[in-house]
Amino acid sequence: MASSSDLSLRPLVTSTRIMFGLLPGLGALIVLRMAIHLYRPDIEDAKHRVRDHPFDQLYDCYDFIIVGGGSAGSVLANRLSENTDWNILLLEAGQDENVLSEVPVLFPVLQTSSIDWKFVTEPSTEYCLSMIDNRCKWPRGKVLGGSSVLNAMLYVRGNKRDYDNWEKMGNTGWSYKEILKYFLKAEDMRIPEFMDDPYHSVGGPLTIENFRYEQPITRKILEAAQELGYDVLDVNGEYQTGFTRSHATIRDGLRCSSAKAYLRPASNRPNLHVSVHSLVEKVLIDENKKAYGVKFTKHGKTRIIKVSKEVILSAGSIQSPQLLMLSGIGHSDELKEVGLYPIAHLPGVGKNLQDHIALGGHSYLFNNPFTNGSDYCFNLNTVFSVGSLIDFAFHKKGQLYSMMEAEAMAFINTKYQDPLEDYPDIQLFIAPTADNMDGGLFGKRANGLTDEVYSELYEDILYESSFSIVPLLLRPKSRGFLKLRDADPYSPPLIYPNYFSEPEDILRMIEGARFVQELVQQPSLQELNARPNANRNPGCKEYDLMSDEHLECQARHHTLTIYHPVGTCAMGPDNDLQAVVDPRLKVYGVKNLRVVDGSVMPKIVSGNTNAPIIMIAEKASDMVKEDWSRTTTDSHCSTGFYKRVEQEDGKSTVNKNNSSQVIDFFNETANLFDYLSNKTNRNSTSTLKAESSTVSQQHIMTTTQRTRKHRRKSKHRPSYIPYPYILPVPYMLPYYPNEQKDYYNSYPQPHWFARYLPNQPFWPYNGMINEPNMYYSSMTGDIDPDIPTKNPYYFNDDTEISDDRYEKCRRWIYYDGFNYRVGM
Repeated sequence: MASSSDLSLRPLVTSTRIMFGLLPGLGALIVLRMAIHLYRPDIEDAKHRVRDHPFDQLYDCYDFIIVGGGSAGSVLANRLSENTDWNILLLEAGQDENVLSEVPVLFPVLQTSSIDWKFVTEPSTEYCLSMIDNRCKWPRGKVLGGSSVLNAMLYVRGNKRDYDNWEKMGNTGWSYKEILKYFLKAEDMRIPEFMDDPYHSVGGPLTIENFRYEQPITRKILEAAQELGYDVLDVNGEYQTGFTRSHATIRDGLRCSSAKAYLRPASNRPNLHVSVHSLVEKVLIDENKKAYGVKFTKHGKTRIIKVSKEVILSAGSIQSPQLLMLSGIGHSDELKEVGLYPIAHLPGVGKNLQDHIALGGHSYLFNNPFTNGSDYCFNLNTVFSVGSLIDFAFHKKGQLYSMMEAEAMAFINTKYQDPLEDYPDIQLFIAPTADNMDGGLFGKRANGLTDEVYSELYEDILYESSFSIVPLLLRPKSRGFLKLRDADPYSPPLIYPNYFSEPEDILRMIEGARFVQELVQQPSLQELNARPNANRNPGCKEYDLMSDEHLECQARHHTLTIYHPVGTCAMGPDNDLQAVVDPRLKVYGVKNLRVVDGSVMPKIVSGNTNAPIIMIAEKASDMVKEDWSRTTTDSHCSTGFYKRVEQEDGKSTVNKNNSSQVIDFFNETANLFDYLSNKTNRNSTSTLKAESSTVSQQHIMTTTQRTRKHRRKSKHRPSYIPYPYILPVPYMLPYYPNEQKDYYNSYPQPHWFARYLPNQPFWPYNGMINEPNMYYSSMTGDIDPDIPTKNPYYFNDDTEISDDRYEKCRRWIYYDGFNYRVGM
């Protein structure tokens, strides 16, 4: 029996061990990033990456403005821009996808990173009790592709009855028979046995495969399922009840996000403009209750852009209702409470919040049958090894292609559900790992588990062979809500999921855990001596292990969201007072405004939500085209609103790509994680406001003096550039230092990664590559204090002796992590 002093030290041991594991973990990610750059150009895909449209080249008016470049917004941008007569603007608050997001095994690393909004629920006494501050983390993608860049890549359509029930609620056109064609339109099925199946199709933008790597324990669990009488089948086909190897949105083993599937192929269309780092603050609505534009901020500069046809909100189930409320659409009393003038009274905005909830913390140990030292399940120490890196970089195989959270899954019926209906009420995620197998670097951090709970559950079984089977409640009856924190668009909303507020939800969850216990008792798993982790959650020790009371306690403490919030702008007929949009997804009471994302689901689907959201966007695209094809009035922007900035040859500067770049791997990777870089929490109101403030006077003076000193050396003045990817310079050549002294002159300290970083600019060494916080003004050549402090480029000059013995000036430009030689 452990002493009380041992127990009190365990959390400290856990937190210290994890802290010292972060730096080697970052090093492993940097090495992987370099290997991708050197040996996997198919992952970098530099030629097809989406390019940010420069702020000053955006039109003053577009036919359609899409807010949010996530799973739905990417589809809409592609489909609507197929009409060459329409000009489309896609506004995304985040950045383009990071290269590391393509690697399946790294998906937990991306949560709580800089491409995650990092939402958290409000504190509760009924759920999330083992999480920090009793709050559940709600990762949402702040990136092109949205949450399809952060998720587990699982492709599940839901159950046929989900959509038939939508239609019965008054949503005409949304029955399974009517929406199946949109699943097929999106899909490019590459699993051989399903390619000719009538429930699947090939040739669509979204690629569907099985995960390329499967751990041996997954096969044993599927054998146990067959021993229990279940079939291994296609859960996206004729029947849903049963087990399956997970279908995934991957292409050639790598993540296929909605941005990769839909935006990259359309990014070179001249009528589609994509603006990243662009946070929309409100939809503009005139006195006739007609949406006529949006107000957004990019790098501290605010702009209004008008629309001739529609504003379409695809900001997700948290931020679409938030934007509606900030624009004066919602419950009138709640809007007045935060000082907003109500334009349309829609009390359903932000209500009807539903999410798939799961029971965590139950892992199962087993005896590894391999005697040669090989792993039988996921093990972080093996995955991040030299051999695994070689397999991935050179042979395009290995454990980096695995998705350890759900290599397989199941849909089963509890005693509360009629099995003859083929309408399962529990989904099982079959994971060839448990939270002890990653040492707390992934699962603990992503879920927000406290040090105390993690240490009690896993510290004494670290890296012992384990697996998890996580039960998830498919159709919860509990309903939550979200509301504005205040009238500031930079403040995250208040999120109240109200998990387990309906007693039936906890009863079905307990039965799901009972099924898992029965599955583990099957011969295939008992051969491996599979057994529950005997360690107990500190908050549940008073109950007998696996009793109903213990399972309920475990569910309320180790509460896991599966990141599927929906329903906050619910679709419904006009006699439904809680409906926000009609069956054609138009917002009630406001013209020229639609919502197209998971928030329109009146009831949550029986499965993962990414595939249904893409289906919704495919159907919405057709509805938009149909509606405007029937419109007889001419709704186009005046030609005076179209502003194009052209090069001398008449070709647009946007979407050109310089593929020869020296990449700053260290900062690119470190900047994904706020706690490893100088970035701060992007959800902080004070931080976001600070981005729009001017730099300090002391810094301006210092940098101005340097700039004037530099300008005396050269007659050329740099121009102000509002953070485009493409620089308006005559030509750029990458600079590759070829002598070792260059690296060590650039970095006084002999860092091991120095040879992979760009040449040091003339600003003094500051411990890392930190760009000077300033912008040049095109009018004066001095510092513009009204531009935000993040600077995308700066210059350094030197001279060289040409072949004809004349001295020539050379200019080096450091831009967005890359170093170029600029010809003059």
